[in-house]
Amino acid sequence: MDSRKAGIGQRGFTLFEMLLVISIIGIVSAIAVPQFSKWRDKQAVNSASKTLLSHMKQARVIAMAENRSVRISFAANSYTYDDDEGGICGLCKPQTVPYSTFSNKLSIAPTTMRTFSSRGTVNSGSMTLTAGDSSLVLVLNIIGRAYQQ
Repeated sequence: MDSRKAGIGQRGFTLFEMLLVISIIGIVSAIAVPQFSKWRDKQAVNSASKTLLSHMKQARVIAMAENRSVRISFAANSYTYDDDEGGICGLCKPQTVPYSTFSNKLSIAPTTMRTFSSRGTVNSGSMTLTAGDSSLVLVLNIIGRAYQQ
């Protein structure tokens, strides 16, 4: 009796089957990797905007509660919340947040310093957070309200 006809001894995959599986994996990877990168950039921008909005709202509350100015200063690679420029603020608790916490591609423009007064007002304007192709605009109005546009 022939062992091939009885099904004995046939094990493994043929070369054609292996090449087919490898080509399918390659096609799926070629489609999925760019989409994953875009998704990751979008999530980084969303996360950074929520953190920055939270710090801006907290800065306004602290400024009014402690009757002092609270600043958020921006640099090329980070921003500092409750900045104490010149060491004159005894109550300040500066916290630097590097943009790389969210993504190495993240940038915030413009890098205008925002100062919340003891009445909760601030120099108004907008900021654009960008990572790759994803971007969001945060708006600060004159009365200190921060929101995502």
